[in-house]
Amino acid sequence: MRASGAGVTLNQIERIEPGERIETEPAIAAPEVDIRVAALTISSDRLYVLLDRAQGHQQLPRSAPSRSESLDQQARETLRAHLGTPEQYLEQLYTLTVVESGVWRIVASYVALMSSPDRLVAPAAGRWELASSLDELGAGDALVLEYALFRVRAKLDYTTIGFNLLPAEFTLSELQSAYETVLGRKLDKRNFRRRMSALGILTVTGTTRRDGSHRPARLYRYRPDRDSSDYLTP
Repeated sequence: MRASGAGVTLNQIERIEPGERIETEPAIAAPEVDIRVAALTISSDRLYVLLDRAQGHQQLPRSAPSRSESLDQQARETLRAHLGTPEQYLEQLYTLTVVESGVWRIVASYVALMSSPDRLVAPAAGRWELASSLDELGAGDALVLEYALFRVRAKLDYTTIGFNLLPAEFTLSELQSAYETVLGRKLDKRNFRRRMSALGILTVTGTTRRDGSHRPARLYRYRPDRDSSDYLTP
């Protein structure tokens, strides 16, 4: 007897005999989910990243999501628990999937910026580490930090988020130095100052500061009527 229109006999159709074992794919465990923050600051013209522990293992601050809070709120609380003080800027980056130590994880990533105006202050939990020395991060943390740096460097060109790395009052040299530290390259002094002046985002405070034997430099503030994450016109 043939199957209708198929041209295949019933004997040719694979059948499971009684008692025969059926091979199945092993069940895949559900992924673990966490929130991670790449927090950046500048001190003595060097870029630092906040780590989760006071010593030893290199790991970004993290936490598990909460059913009672948004991801943004959970990320902010995790960060502030480490810093002991509020951040100046927090932005969600992207969500990634990664396998770490055999565990499948989904990671919601964030970048945060804060200023260290006088000196690098030890956080309430964890430690600051030079961004250039982080060579032992796990796969997920390395991806988060890499994209955080990429994102901030890109946004320096068309937004004003760089001011979140500065104290309330700063010199033009300090402003340029902050940009150079994040970008990892030198900028032309004349072109940089011309652009900042043309954007109309700075106001002169009327005071000066002397550093070493140099003549006093004017102090500036970011204009209070502008948001510190404003988009810049070309």
